[in-house]
Amino acid sequence: MMVFFDFQAFEMQRFGGISRSYAELISHLQKDGVCCKVGLKESDNVYINMFGAKVKPLYSAHHHFFSERNNIIGQRSLLNIITKALGHQNYLRNLNQEYCIKLLKKQIFDIFEPTFFDSYFLPFLKGKPFVITVHDMIPELFPQYFARDDFQIVNKKILCPLAAAIHVPSSKTKDDLVNILKIDPQKITVIHHGTPKIVKPYNKTQRPINSPYLLFVGARWEYKNFDLMLHEFAIIAKSNIDLHLICTGASFNSEEKRLISALHLTERVHHIFATDENLYSIYHHAVAFVFPSAYEGFGLPILEAYYCGCPVLLNKASCFPEIGGDAAIFFDINQRGNLAEHINSIYKLSSEGRNALIAKGKERLTYFSWDKSAKQLKQLYNSLL
Repeated sequence: MMVFFDFQAFEMQRFGGISRSYAELISHLQKDGVCCKVGLKESDNVYINMFGAKVKPLYSAHHHFFSERNNIIGQRSLLNIITKALGHQNYLRNLNQEYCIKLLKKQIFDIFEPTFFDSYFLPFLKGKPFVITVHDMIPELFPQYFARDDFQIVNKKILCPLAAAIHVPSSKTKDDLVNILKIDPQKITVIHHGTPKIVKPYNKTQRPINSPYLLFVGARWEYKNFDLMLHEFAIIAKSNIDLHLICTGASFNSEEKRLISALHLTERVHHIFATDENLYSIYHHAVAFVFPSAYEGFGLPILEAYYCGCPVLLNKASCFPEIGGDAAIFFDINQRGNLAEHINSIYKLSSEGRNALIAKGKERLTYFSWDKSAKQLKQLYNSLL
């Protein structure tokens, strides 16, 4: 069996959950004897080495000049401006897309899997089945943050009815796909993500800060409820003057800085860039990882926290009960003060209680593995042949 994956996820992300999940799946499918081809000529995605693709790094005169060895302050931002101005993104899309079309025309594959929602491939399938992943239904469920003609919204409506099969990372995403797009549930297979691989440091005693802290990981878009998190933290911070909050992801923007200042948390809320080298320590030493998001397709940071021995506080919404199981403590983000109460409880937890919660997290991890995910996907592919 030959499965052909296209370029989209590995072109649009240098790193991120979508391309990472595909890299893991392709890698484990190959280990399970499935022949996988990725239609990619150039990419700077950090995960492509996982499946051994022979892909050239991004190259152009300006990429070469701004290579990491030049170590120019702000070079990434400046590179993005120059790339956009010179149209290199369009060049890259044309290069990778044309390569995929060339491979599609050769028809040397059994199943095609587009890694995002561009429908360019439809005229070239010639009857071959395609399988698509729907990671979440965020644009459809939060129309206040997305335009009606959003790329995902428009193209999901086109591709999902035409796909031979669809796989999703959670039952919640399946239910939303059925309810919103009226897709036959028999067409949708739930395949959970696997446990992430995180580098364990040699010195596990090294802490990001010396004070106890809560952890907020990743993006802070509106539905992620970061503002609500700050307000809840402000409540608990008054009575726990040694407790801090660490955030990863992008640096704080001006609006976030203003809110942090207005809540008198400037000295208590910190931003840290998470790297492969320090991610384990950031999780491991946290009082708890807090996930107040209103919706996620899966919630990979939950498994990251379990893996690193970090207690988890989850909003009782979306797929979180499905993924967190009995190893997490749940709160209601819509009930003011409820998160603060749960933070206080976990902060005051005895060593025995904390260790028991961490042990439950480790046990919960046994339900998720990329080997299992790849075997389920292989089974899905086989059912179409």
